[in-house]
Amino acid sequence: MGNVHQQCRGITNNSLELDRVNAIYEPNEIISGTVSSLKHTNASIVLNGMIYFKKRKKTHVEKCRIIFFTSEYNLSFKSNKKEKFQIQLAENLPPSFTTIDTYPNISYSVNLIYKKSKDQIQTSIPIRVYPRICIDRPLLLTPLFFGPVENYDTGIKLEVKLNRAIFTLDDIIQIYYELQNPSQTYIHKTEISLGIYYNIELNVWQEDVCNGIENFNNISSNNKLIRNKALLSVPNKTYLPPTFKFRYGSEKDQASFDLTIEYKIQFKIYFGTEESLWQVDIPIVLCNNIIEKEEEEEEKNNVDEMNIKPELISQSADMNTNICE
Repeated sequence: MGNVHQQCRGITNNSLELDRVNAIYEPNEIISGTVSSLKHTNASIVLNGMIYFKKRKKTHVEKCRIIFFTSEYNLSFKSNKKEKFQIQLAENLPPSFTTIDTYPNISYSVNLIYKKSKDQIQTSIPIRVYPRICIDRPLLLTPLFFGPVENYDTGIKLEVKLNRAIFTLDDIIQIYYELQNPSQTYIHKTEISLGIYYNIELNVWQEDVCNGIENFNNISSNNKLIRNKALLSVPNKTYLPPTFKFRYGSEKDQASFDLTIEYKIQFKIYFGTEESLWQVDIPIVLCNNIIEKEEEEEEKNNVDEMNIKPELISQSADMNTNICE
């Protein structure tokens, strides 16, 4: 997902350094660093937040580039030694994600700029911004029941129980599922994965985050009832942003955009012929704070058995079902 550098030297031997080695920040934080070997008397440090996405027109697809956040620190040049600077991020900023070659993407950078007839970037250091999402609704920490949802072509019904609806980085998602198969359609296998979905305007970009480990891999059966459980391990990677919604600009503004970042557990059920696929997506929330130990202990006591009760299961309004043949 790209490398973050602590130091970068420009073509005029100017040195721009950040005080924070990993260059990872939260919104509303202050970014500090130093500049040395200044050769010009009209320069500044500019912090930019930039989004790239594609917009469909009537006759073509347009690549859009919008600077949705900028902040500037004017350098004073009081001496030829290192000059310190501080520049602040705004409070409500979307997280960094993907790389500059992927659409859509959001990136942030700290730039040393010489002000001439046109502003010229001499040195640029990429940074990463990750909002801290706090859990303020304890009810969402209780087990999540999903379904039943039916595939009308086969009569197969899927019911799912998760250990909870909200998860953190380096967390374990415990999944208990039941397939009701009254017509005894042959089910070749069931694949379970966690996917992240970035949605900006009409741009949707999806990536698999991790794959599930089931008790019985690639289960094949035509039984009327199939019960199984699986584990998904959420990786502890700094590039994973939390579940997030962001709106920039007004509806009439041409530079406005809507951003949504979602996580979904993907059930892919192959039945009949191996090419027939039924996919069901279950939305969950991924945050980056710590769940209290008491809640973790209570959760462990609730996951020993499946115990799916149909009368307690409610179908999510945000569910996606796709049937491919």
